[in-house]
Formats: sequence, C-alpha cells, structure tokens
Amino acid sequence: MAGGDLEEDSPCPLTDTVINYCISNVSTFCDVDSDGKPVRIRDDAYLPSIICDRMVSTLSKQGAANDDMVRVFCDPSKTKLQRVNLSQSPITNESIHNLSNHKLVELDVSNCALLTEDCLRDILTQKNLQVLNISGCSRVLQKYGFPLFDFPLQKLRSLNIGFIELSATQLHLLLQHLPRLTSVDLSKVIKNGDLACLNIVKDTLKSLVIHDCVLVAASLEYIYQLSALRHLDISVNDQEKLPLTNEILKQMVKSLPCLSSLDISGNTMVYDDDEEDQPDSGFRPKKGKHSDKKQRKVERMQVDKSFGDRKDEDDTETSPINEHGVRSSLEGLRGLTAPLQFLGLLGMEECELEYLPAVRVTGLANEEQILNVIDVYHQRRDFLLKGLNAYFDLLRVIECFKPVWATKVILVAMKRYPKDNQVQISGSASLYHLTRGLYKKHMSIHLKQQIIIVLLTAIENITESVTLLRNCGLTLFNFSIPGDFQFQFERVVKNLVKLALTEDRDGLLQRIYVHMCNSIVCHVEGDQKKLVGKLGIVRCMLQLISDRLEKEVCDEVLETAWSTLWNVTDETSENCEMFLDGNGMNYFLQCRSTFQENPELLRNMMGLIGNVAEVQRLRPQLLAHADVFIDLLSDRSDGIEVSYNAAGTLSHILSDGPEAWTIDRPTRGEVLLAIIKAIDSWTMDTKRNINYRSFEPILRLLPVYHTPEVQYWAVWALANLCTVLPNKYCNLLEKEGGLDRLKAMRDNPRTSEEVKRLIKVTLDLAIGKKMRDVLDV
Repeated sequence: MAGGDLEEDSPCPLTDTVINYCISNVSTFCDVDSDGKPVRIRDDAYLPSIICDRMVSTLSKQGAANDDMVRVFCDPSKTKLQRVNLSQSPITNESIHNLSNHKLVELDVSNCALLTEDCLRDILTQKNLQVLNISGCSRVLQKYGFPLFDFPLQKLRSLNIGFIELSATQLHLLLQHLPRLTSVDLSKVIKNGDLACLNIVKDTLKSLVIHDCVLVAASLEYIYQLSALRHLDISVNDQEKLPLTNEILKQMVKSLPCLSSLDISGNTMVYDDDEEDQPDSGFRPKKGKHSDKKQRKVERMQVDKSFGDRKDEDDTETSPINEHGVRSSLEGLRGLTAPLQFLGLLGMEECELEYLPAVRVTGLANEEQILNVIDVYHQRRDFLLKGLNAYFDLLRVIECFKPVWATKVILVAMKRYPKDNQVQISGSASLYHLTRGLYKKHMSIHLKQQIIIVLLTAIENITESVTLLRNCGLTLFNFSIPGDFQFQFERVVKNLVKLALTEDRDGLLQRIYVHMCNSIVCHVEGDQKKLVGKLGIVRCMLQLISDRLEKEVCDEVLETAWSTLWNVTDETSENCEMFLDGNGMNYFLQCRSTFQENPELLRNMMGLIGNVAEVQRLRPQLLAHADVFIDLLSDRSDGIEVSYNAAGTLSHILSDGPEAWTIDRPTRGEVLLAIIKAIDSWTMDTKRNINYRSFEPILRLLPVYHTPEVQYWAVWALANLCTVLPNKYCNLLEKEGGLDRLKAMRDNPRTSEEVKRLIKVTLDLAIGKKMRDVLDV
C-alpha cells in the first residue's frame, strides 16, 4: 500500500494549542492560591464567549471541570459564557447556580451524575436557552410536575432528556410547554409505544431520537405525521426490535419528504410473502417472513467485498436506480428523491447490500461503515463497543486506509469512557496497530501526544485489568523513547515504575515495562537521569531483583533490571548512592552466587559496579568487596567484559592512593599484580558490549602517577575503544581534550614504557582518523 493512499493528519489549530496551554498553566489567566489552584480571573484578563466556552468544554473533556473550576468563570464582568458543555463532569447544583450569572444559549450537562432535582429551578431561569441536554441526569426531572408544572423556556429549540425515568404524564406535560421544539431526544423514555406527546410539536419537529424505546406498529402512525422531520432515529439496542418491512420504509419516505437522516440500527427487516411477486433486485430473499441465512450467504457473494470505493458500473438491467438517480438495493428506500446524508444499519444484514442510498452508513460491512459507528455512536456505549471490536478485527487482517480518522474517533471513545474496561481494552488494542509502521508516519505530534495521554489515563484508571495494561504497554513501546514522552515525562516514568512491579501469570507485563524503563534511562542524561532515580526506578529495579532472588529465578526481567541499573547509574552519583543504600551490594553478591551460569547477568552487574566505582565518596563501600573483584579479574565467561569492569573498579579504588587501602586482604600489591596479569591477557581488537557517552571518568585516571597500573588500565581502555570503533571514539577523545592529555603523558618521564606504547597506538588511531576526515573533505 503506497503512503499516498493514507490520509494525513493536520496540525492542531493554534486556538486549541493556546487554550490547552492556558488550561495547563492557569496562572496565565487566573489568580492562584498557595497550592496553585485557580481562585478568580485575573484583574487584567477578560475572556470573551468564543474563548470562554471552549475553555470550559476543554476542561470538561479533560476531566478537569468541577465546582471550583466553574466558580472561576462565574463573574460575568470577566467572563462571558454562552455555550456551556460540562458533559460527564463531577459538578453539583452549585455549578448550575453559578452559571445563572450568565445568559446561556446552550447548556449540556448530560451524564452529570451529581445533579439533583434542586438544580432545575436554576436551569429554568435561563430564558435565552435554545439548547438543553440533561440526558442521563436521572434526578433532575425527578419531581417535575410534582408540584412544579411550568417549564418556561420559550426559546428552547433542542431538548435531550434521554435515559431519564419519566412517566407518560410528566412527558406530556413537559412537551406541552415547548411547542417550538425542533429537536427532541427521548432515548429510552418511551415505555409503551405511545407517541401522542409529540402532537404538540408535529409541525415544527425536525429531529426525533427515540433510540431504545418500546415501539409498536401504532407508534409509526405518529411518526408519519411529522412532515418536517429531517432526522429520525428508531434504533434499538436492548429493547424489543421493531419488525420493519419495505412497505413501512416506503411509507416513511412518502410521509417524511424532508428526511435526510434515518437510523434503524438493531431492528429487523421482515420480507413478506407478498413481496415475492415484486421485481427481483437480486438483493433480498424471495420467500419467508424473515431472512433465510442460506439465501443471505448467497447474496453476500454478490456484493463488492473490497474495502475501497463501491462499484461504479451501471448495469441497467440489474441496477436498482429510480427516476431521481437514487440507487438503492433496499427496496423500501427507492422512493427517495435524493440520497440520505446518513443511514444507520448497525446490527442489520442490510448494511452488506451493494447500493445503499446514503452518504454515510453505519454497519460492520467495511472500514468506512465501522468507523462511522465509532464516530456517530460515541455516546451509545454498546453500539460503540461493537464498532471498536469490529475495527480491531479488521486491522488484524487488512491494511486500512483511514488510520488517522480511526485514531481520532477511537481516542474520543476512550476519553468518554475512561473507566470502562471493555472500551479501553478494545480501543487500546486498535491503537497498538495504528501506532506501528506506515500508519504511524502519518500522525502529527499532537495526535501522538493525545494517544499517550489516553493510554496513561487508562493505566491510571483501570489497574486490575492485565489485558489492558499489556495493551497499553505494548502500544507505548511503539513510540520513540523518550522523545515522544518528554511532554509528560514524569507522569510516564511514575507509571512505568508502578507497572514494572505488577505481576501477571506469564510475566509479560513486567517484561514490557522493565524494558521501557531501561529504554528511558538509556536515552536521558544529566538532570533527567537524576529525576528518574528520584521517581523510583532504582528502588523498583532493586525490588524486582529481590523478588527474583527469593524465587531463585533468573529470567529476562532480572537481566534487564540489572541493565537498567547499569544505565541509570552512569555518571550519576545520586543514583549510585541509591543503589548502595538500597542493599544493592548484597543483591550483587547473592545474584553472583545464585546464578553462576549466566554470564550476561554478571556482565550487567559489573558494568553497574564500575559506575559506582567512579564516585570517590562511595569507593570505601566497594573496597570491602575487593576479594570478589580480584577473583573476577580472571573471569572469561563473557569475553573480557567482566574482567575489564573488575579491573576498572579496582583501578578507581586504587587511584585514591595507598592510604585509602584500609583492608588487610587482599593486599594492595596483590591487586596491582593481578590487574597487570589480567590486562596482559586481553586482546586489543576485542569488541566491547559497552557504550561510553564520555571518557571523563577514564581521563581522570591518567595523572595517577603514584600507581602506574591504574594508568595502564585507563590507556588500554582508550586504545581498545579507538581500535574497535574509531569513528565514534576517536572523535569523542578529541572532543573531550583526551589527545592533549595523552601527549602530556607521553612526554612525561614518569610514564612507563608499556603505557607509552599504548598511548602511541591511541594517538596514531586518532590522528590518522582526523587526517582521513580532512582528505575526505
């Protein structure tokens, strides 16, 4: 699949970027208290509606909207709110009261579970309100009509009271006060099929949503009277399905001439015996009241199963097209004068028909239908989950053409249901595939950051689901570490540390997150390396090592834990000290004794010890184990790695002078002889499994003339590294002033002949490399 076949992600709009920055730094527009919490809008600030509305909406989407935050926006002399979206926020009646200071045009407090019937009076003071969404607020209308009978929102045009328990009497009374409504959502409110309450708005209603309501055949007669209707939603999820026939659909099309959006998802198409005599379109069963599965299977073979554009061929003999040019394989919709803008067919086999008369279709027949499901039904959890699961199944078997769109709609779904395990598992599983390979290349930095935020939120909200934690870990591993995480570095590290200690049956969780910890510390330096230590990575790795010792298990996690400690202590004395204070040397000795047959483990451990030895104030603690290090000088289980690091550790200890050697055994002289013997046994061109970012710890040993053996190890190390990787290490040596220091040693009469020989080898390599670079230029 060519890269050009995929849609590109556009950059985040500047306004959104500014608003997100201000929300993350509230002092830009608020006075804050000692804890950094916003108190009031600053005296020199004024937020117009176009900014203020979007700020509140963004806070709500980020889960940061609450009573304290809404209180900040309640001063109409500093802020102006018109269109307020606080959906799913933990606000109380207090926020609704504070909003009464503003003249609102739109108010969405859907699924705000803490609102009670006492907030209704404040809502009803909003005389300019045109749009009101209190869907899912089960208590707000609880006492409506008992005794409150008025609903004085004369300008209201759109009302959503879905998923609220209302009696038929309450509903009739409410709608009687709102004769100008053009849009109403009564999802799951109608229990007996009685739609007589709509008579008051039959001439004005343009949008009717009666999703998951109990409907009967008589209900349709009321719907047919809504001649101005443009959008009709009679989809069902867990209610009894409404048996639809082609005749019913024909009557809808005839009675509702303005209809441009129809959702019949979840219902059942019934094909009557009488239809057998109708012209055969080749797209419906010929017999039986219900679809015959075998017949359907044959019919599916006739449709275009590709996931690209539909067929454009015009076969005049079989093409179901009407006089208006509308092509429909669904006979009941052939009377349309223009294609629908939307057609909902989720859960219906009709979504697999070849010609569907709509710009957008929801179903499970192809990529676009499935993404429409996720996009359109993000407020309907069960429908949404069907789409998420179907898209994951699709991603595993084909290359998809809408990865950016898919990512965006999946993120919306996961943000809306942050604590829903099934939504998070399904969404994160798809994000794993969408953040790999070619798909990843088409995502903006902003989109990548949104993915990371959603995954971190999932990790923090749902801690008991091993499947989810695996999905999130594997997906995070698809990003560039640590570059893509810098914008929320501390949050990432804290979660990695927590999850690295989370056990599951096959140990995959720990393997994922320990490797991520190692990747993080491999690529940070300076203050960030100190920070990861403070955030607990050193303690975490020591805990993992302790657990493995207790179980006597040497596995990938144990090796990686030691590797992580090796990397996190590199030129970071604070982390070296944490290692020692955390009983690190005892763990070192126990691992060496318990897991003697693992040379890679020993190499990692000795690399770490070498880092500790570079810190002068910590060397006395290592001196107590000099007998272990001298024994390791002769170790060849992993080439020269262990021997090299043991010699380096002893060299750093010896560099402190004879007076610092405070132990009786082994003697300092014995150690010096053992180091010379070990170095002489090494081969100069031996390749190393080590990565020096700086030579400074080695260069510090060059002037140690009181102990030539120390100089011998240091210069051998430089000569070896420059021999094996001249392009990298010759440049590093010159950059850090190493050439001048080596020349000074070469000219010093106190330098031994053997050390001078190694200096010459190193200088020849470095100078030769430099000359070659000049000639290449």
